[in-house]
Amino acid sequence: MRARLAALFAIVLAASSASVPAWAAPPSPADIASAKKLFEQGLKLYNEGSYREALSDFLHANELSPRASIQRNIAQCHRDLREFAEAYDAYQVLLTKYGATMSAADKRAVQRAIDELASLTATVKVNVTDPGATVAVDGNTVGTTPLASPLRVNLGAHTVTVAKPGYETLTKDLKVNGGDTVSVDGPLQTEVTTGHLVVNAPANVKVEVFVDGKDMGPAPWEGDVQPGVHAVEARGADAFSQPKQIDVDRKARAEVMLDIVTHSGTVQVDTHTADATITIDDKQVGTGVWEGTLPEGEHQLVVQAPGYRVRKRAFIVHAGERFVEDSPLESEAAQYEGLYSGLALFGFATPSGASNDYASQTSSPLGAGLAVRVGYQFGWISIEGLVLGQYDHSAASFVQGTSGVPSDALRNASYDFHRFGGGGAVGARVASKHPHVRFTGSAMIGAVAMGNIYNLATTSQAPPENTAKNTSSTTTYGAPLLLLDAGVLLGSAGGAKFHLSGLFMAQFVGSAVQAPAISTPTNPTKLGANNAMANETYVAGPLGVAQGTQIFIGPMLGIDFGL
Repeated sequence: MRARLAALFAIVLAASSASVPAWAAPPSPADIASAKKLFEQGLKLYNEGSYREALSDFLHANELSPRASIQRNIAQCHRDLREFAEAYDAYQVLLTKYGATMSAADKRAVQRAIDELASLTATVKVNVTDPGATVAVDGNTVGTTPLASPLRVNLGAHTVTVAKPGYETLTKDLKVNGGDTVSVDGPLQTEVTTGHLVVNAPANVKVEVFVDGKDMGPAPWEGDVQPGVHAVEARGADAFSQPKQIDVDRKARAEVMLDIVTHSGTVQVDTHTADATITIDDKQVGTGVWEGTLPEGEHQLVVQAPGYRVRKRAFIVHAGERFVEDSPLESEAAQYEGLYSGLALFGFATPSGASNDYASQTSSPLGAGLAVRVGYQFGWISIEGLVLGQYDHSAASFVQGTSGVPSDALRNASYDFHRFGGGGAVGARVASKHPHVRFTGSAMIGAVAMGNIYNLATTSQAPPENTAKNTSSTTTYGAPLLLLDAGVLLGSAGGAKFHLSGLFMAQFVGSAVQAPAISTPTNPTKLGANNAMANETYVAGPLGVAQGTQIFIGPMLGIDFGL
């Protein structure tokens, strides 16, 4: 067949122009020569099985000098490449364009090929009458509407699009079998360039919807808007919403519910007094406890009851917010300016420990004291003076001896240290304002004068026992004083109040305070003349009884009079 096609092409080229369709302009001799060369090259590639390359040469030759033989080879290449739809169309062109000059046998052969290819392909009818729309199959343009004839496609899945400026692109996905006929129906729809916005609000409020500052009418509202971000809010005589940013996509629907806030706020007033009248903006609104709504802005509150001081204050209501006013009334006897006094007992421990020369063997001092306070209060702050007296005790026990005596002369020594004295301080006190429970604290500085004595008792270790006792004279010293306390006052304002607090006290002694020496002589009549202890005297001191900084911490319980 291929040899016959080559011979036929040579004969056709030499034949008269009668073989060229009447509507085609005769090709030039140069075009005929180029076409012959391309045709022969295509035949050679076809015989080698290079169908794609052969098809390219045949298509080029057919552009230069169209001939039935070339068209037949184009159709055959498509079929060998299994491009059945393209082969069908090529055979149809062959039959339509050159059928008048073909023999009956050739026409029957071409028709058989077309019939076979019809079962291996499907037909797509594009029913779009809008003129000038571009039709594409799988992204390849195949024509513009209206199409002169249905499209022929290969079997399987395809995507058909019909596109025209100003209209939405019509897209249809197909999956066809052999011999199927499917349609893509119009018409084209005008292109949508907007999105759809729906704005809702609670049904019990009357507000207008604003989009980008433009009044769109009462809520709920919906309408088309340009794609992009829009500011949506609501406004009304008694309510409003904060603006919301809503992103609307083209052809999409966006819906928003606005959070409506009224131009008023909720107010609650609790007087803690059942018969107290509550007046707001010169209008009585209730007694004891009241709750209601007020317009946003500043308001004046007055609470009063017999036997109590009038309570007045201004407050601000914010739209959509809740304001709570806790207004306990004060007895008319409750004053927060004037004189007061107090008496307190306190106990203490000494975390700094003993500060005498035997501190390592001495127990930590424990003591107690009495304080009298007088002050003048100016609201929440007072100037206060204080005098106090205190006493503490500590003890030490260890073995004591005198240098050069035999070991049987050692004695057990017991010391009792007693410290006592008093002083004064001045400072400031703060106290909260409340008719029954008041938190308080103070800071004061001053000075103390302290006296110290100690008792010494020694007992011989070797029998017979011999015990001796002595007491030192009083040693005094002065020291700066720092007082801090914090606690609570419990009781009625203007009457007696319990004062419960914690006390911190520091005395800055400085260098060691020396107590004079004391001695404990033995009793020779009990020991005998030949006893090594018979003539020994045990001397203690001089002895340091206090030094450095002394810290005292403990509870204080008292009673206050006055404010």
